[in-house]
Amino acid sequence: MSLQKKTINRYRHFFPEDTLREVSARTGIQITRIFRLFNGKNMKVAELEAFQNIIDLKLSENKNLKRVENALDEAYSILTNEELYKIANYIERKVVARSYSRYHLNSFKDAIIA
Repeated sequence: MSLQKKTINRYRHFFPEDTLREVSARTGIQITRIFRLFNGKNMKVAELEAFQNIIDLKLSENKNLKRVENALDEAYSILTNEELYKIANYIERKVVARSYSRYHLNSFKDAIIA
């Protein structure tokens, strides 16, 4: 997945209900350009930075995220490759499990509504 797609997906994760007008107001990018970007047009660096700044602001609200980042930075320099491998596997399993449960929870809600 490209950096642009990842950035847009992360933005949509944090602000799933935002309209094009709201995205435009948050990022400072023209609404027609937002439409094009969401439909696959290539981003300019300044546009990518605008989205990334909004995402970073949202992430900075979570104090635990900073703790994880600091712990990982320290782990890179202290732990062995095997220990880092185990930590990476653990994190990947947690992410996959959470993604899987969200998918099935949403499918279950859709089935109940139908």
